[in-house]
Amino acid sequence: MKVAIYQDNVSSNGTLYTSLGRLLGKQNVDFVDANEVIGGVLHRDVTILFMPGGASRYKEAKLAGPGNDAIKNYVRGGGSYFGICAGAYMACETTEWARGTEFEIVRSNELEFFPGKAVGPIKDFSQAESYNGSDARIVDLDFGSRKLRALYWGGCRFVARPQAVFETIATFSQLHDNSPAIVSGTYGSGKWLLSSAHVEYDASAIELIRFEVVGNNFKDIAALIGSNNLSLEPFRELVDSLLP
Repeated sequence: MKVAIYQDNVSSNGTLYTSLGRLLGKQNVDFVDANEVIGGVLHRDVTILFMPGGASRYKEAKLAGPGNDAIKNYVRGGGSYFGICAGAYMACETTEWARGTEFEIVRSNELEFFPGKAVGPIKDFSQAESYNGSDARIVDLDFGSRKLRALYWGGCRFVARPQAVFETIATFSQLHDNSPAIVSGTYGSGKWLLSSAHVEYDASAIELIRFEVVGNNFKDIAALIGSNNLSLEPFRELVDSLLP
């Protein structure tokens, strides 16, 4: 059993690697890039492809056409796709980022696993700071019968088309319309799961980003309140749901 993290050589995926290593053993976690995806690496015993956060347009630029076709063929044939934040945006039919602002990005996507739009950032939590993201917040999720805390860092609101078929795994507790925070579904013989929140972050991961250095670019992370309650348990359950 092996899982793969897509690496775009722009975004840092260290936290995702560390968390998956803790859950599955580091020997079972690998990185793959666009050239490898296009070359067919996903069909070599990869159980889950993790498409991490960052900025989806960098991933899209390298995977456009044959890369995304390879991902769709992999999932259609029985593989699993786990998209987090940017990885969730690019797996929706349409992305709407910071609409009506100087950072607006509106585009259709090729993967199209989720039948609807990814609209972000969620203004109830934070505003767009650039084309890449927004400030981080700790938010509450209704996860089944439990209320859990998670890191929000520029993720989307999932807006489905009428009569769309998918499953809502968790919702944002603080949003009046209970917008989905984590959704899932099937594609061919495979599965997809998309999380707006960074469920791969727990309290220890946040602590590692608390720096007292000049020019700290992660001041919003350092100032987070309530991060000591973050746990990897929800992430473990989501990963387990995609394992054979």
